[in-house]
Amino acid sequence: MNIVLNFFLLSFLILYSSLNADTAQTSNLSKELQKPLVERYIMDELKDLRMENMRVRNEVEKRISRAEVEQTDRAARYMTDTISNVFYLIAAATSILIFAGWNSLRDIRRKTEEIVENRLDAITQKYNSQLQTLQDTLTLQSKKILDNQNKIYNTQYIHSLWMRSNLETNPQSRIDIYDEILKVNSNDAEVYAYKADAVLDMDEYEWALNLSNKALEIDPEYGYAYWQRSCANAALDNKHEAIEDLETAIEKSPHLRDEIENELLFKNIKDSEEFKKIYS
Repeated sequence: MNIVLNFFLLSFLILYSSLNADTAQTSNLSKELQKPLVERYIMDELKDLRMENMRVRNEVEKRISRAEVEQTDRAARYMTDTISNVFYLIAAATSILIFAGWNSLRDIRRKTEEIVENRLDAITQKYNSQLQTLQDTLTLQSKKILDNQNKIYNTQYIHSLWMRSNLETNPQSRIDIYDEILKVNSNDAEVYAYKADAVLDMDEYEWALNLSNKALEIDPEYGYAYWQRSCANAALDNKHEAIEDLETAIEKSPHLRDEIENELLFKNIKDSEEFKKIYS
């Protein structure tokens, strides 16, 4: 019994070992068969990769070559254009210099100096002219200011003299004051007329007549001067002239009509018809 059992066990072990050996051989054989396929795949991939790299490299080299050619072409065109422009400028400058008569550097310097000197002279003359104009304007303004100051002073001074004359009762003192006014302003008809009035108070009729004429020379429309001349003519018994001057005086200054009755020098002409017509 034991012998049979051992026989079966031994047979089973031998069969199992045989099966394992076959399986191992089959596996090794499969690996051996797959190895060349993998190597071929890898080789094909490497070949494709190298070919792609070569294609890309060729494309890059072509682009670089085209770029270099274009850059060289642009540089050549730019250089050509620049040289042409320089020659054009030189030709134009030469033409201008020849046209202007600048045949040498000495001529250029001389022409430049002449232009600068002429320009400086023009600027200097313009500046001097403006300076002279400004100086004349300032002088004129200063003169006007001084004249205005003198006029203001003279006006105030004359006003004070008139106030003094109104306070004076002595004819000679009034005449002296009027003479002071005439020293400041010799063309004042009013002063001559009032001086004639003071002279009449001193019975100087011829003098008063001359003063009245002087006042009328300055202002022919001054009615009070005609009044004073009428008084002088009446005192000198020039009745016709006195009546004419009285009419003119009242015509130009109607308020003088109220003074006729109080004027003592009209006593020589009061009886005349012409006087009565004026007074009535």
